[in-house]
Amino acid sequence: MDRTDPLALPPPPSVAAGFVPSGWYPQTPGSSVERWWDGSAWSSRTRAALEVDERPGPVVIKNTAATAGLALGALALVVNTFLVVSVAALVMSVRGLSRSGQLQTHGYGPVGRRRALGGAVLGVVAAVLTASVKSFLF
Repeated sequence: MDRTDPLALPPPPSVAAGFVPSGWYPQTPGSSVERWWDGSAWSSRTRAALEVDERPGPVVIKNTAATAGLALGALALVVNTFLVVSVAALVMSVRGLSRSGQLQTHGYGPVGRRRALGGAVLGVVAAVLTASVKSFLF
């Protein structure tokens, strides 16, 4: 296999299961030349490899809404005056699920999906518990 032919090069090492993000990768291991990977195939564009200290750090994909939904759902189990915290947990969890779906359509994994679902479940459980306790007391 000719390593200089961009069509003959293997894809770069996978960063996440089944997904290799677009970016500059060494043309061959230890090469001083990098070639652009567009996410599905090599392009004909090349550049001189950057020094190690010039390379940007890895991209960290976050789903803050999902994390907030989970935290609010847990908080709703403890403090849930007038069901406000449960409603906030549900709203943030729905936003987290939406963000997770957007990330998935762009080739990333379901980032934050479990946290968002956990927050939604905790929010509903807290709302039911709060409503039942308040109806029992009043």
